[in-house]
Amino acid sequence: MFLKRSLFICLCPFIFGQLSINGEIKPMAMFNISDKKQMNLPFRFGELRMGYTMGDFDLLVNSALEHRWGKNQSPTFQLREAYATWFPSWGEIKFGKQIHAWGVADGNNPTDNLNPYDYYYMFLQGADRKIGSLSLSVISYWNNWQLEGVIIPSHIANRLPFNEPEFPFQIPIEPNEYEKNENTLEYGFQLKKVIGETDIGISYFDGYDRSFSLLGIDTLNIVQLSPKFGYRSTSIIGLNVVTFIKDFTLRVESALFSTKNDYEAKWYNYLDAKADYIQYVIQIEYRMENSKTIGAQLIGNNILKASGNTLDLSSMNMTKLNTNNFIPGMGTPFAMISNKSLLVAGSNRFFDDDLEFNYNVLFNLENPGQLFGFSLEYLLSDNWFINVSTSYFIGNNDPINRFEQLEDYSNTQFQLSYTF
Repeated sequence: MFLKRSLFICLCPFIFGQLSINGEIKPMAMFNISDKKQMNLPFRFGELRMGYTMGDFDLLVNSALEHRWGKNQSPTFQLREAYATWFPSWGEIKFGKQIHAWGVADGNNPTDNLNPYDYYYMFLQGADRKIGSLSLSVISYWNNWQLEGVIIPSHIANRLPFNEPEFPFQIPIEPNEYEKNENTLEYGFQLKKVIGETDIGISYFDGYDRSFSLLGIDTLNIVQLSPKFGYRSTSIIGLNVVTFIKDFTLRVESALFSTKNDYEAKWYNYLDAKADYIQYVIQIEYRMENSKTIGAQLIGNNILKASGNTLDLSSMNMTKLNTNNFIPGMGTPFAMISNKSLLVAGSNRFFDDDLEFNYNVLFNLENPGQLFGFSLEYLLSDNWFINVSTSYFIGNNDPINRFEQLEDYSNTQFQLSYTF
């Protein structure tokens, strides 16, 4: 009797916990604006989120089905997140496959580098374009202070779209293999403080680039060379500020990146690379009556210094590494499209909030190039939505201009979604 009673007491939190299940089914079709043909790139056909709460513990699972239209294509299951959370009196502890959210700007966060990006979804917002990674997160609160520490046992790289003619950026080389480091442990922390109506945060992250780089060249035989690809180590110091000026919200976010090739290898040509660069976002937003919002972001990427050597792919000769030919391997994707750009975005609701209209305009401030985008989402009935969106890019006939490369990606999307 005692054993049964003890077992019942231990199982009570699990039996009487609270289960929540929600998700979406959202088939989508994408069409190229120039030739009206359907673009068969992958998209998330459905998403399912399950949560279970029992006392001071939470369990969360976030999954998705990825699909692309075409013959012999079938959905692929993605476990995007699966982690447990414990809420002690002083904070919270999370362990498992997580998508972290650092930074204060909307969508473009130079300080948020804990998770790699899925470049198939690079034009989505926030967590939708990230890949979860196994990690431990510990957050402590006291008074107006918050301290978070994160440990990531193993490095995970960006998901890049190789051999995708319909994707805007063609990656010229797909490595057969990547050089491995014996220890790819990554860690970081961020400290936040509330002072009046201003939030200030500093952060540090030490890890490895999310996109690969050419590290060196070795010889297979007298006439054949073997390129070596891998991920340089990068440390990042970040600063975040959020403050309010009457009806305006000001968000400032910046990060200083220090990158180096620290592989211990003896190749025929070892590319000794070191560089420092900074990325920043300055955002101001204004919320009006009737659910109207408008905001602007100044997004920048500046290579401060670079030294070492690299390979000139046009001539296949060794050359000095400098601020003009250095390519960052980490940071917000939009900062890599343009070194300086201005994004203006807003939203409005109509017909008792049944219709939502969103728009955005991105200007390249260094070279000619613009992005014009909008989306309309209409509530058909309970839980049923229809969405139409367009992204239109304009370049300048320069083949190395990112916006010129994006012109062929200009598209219109139609999506029907059901939420439950």
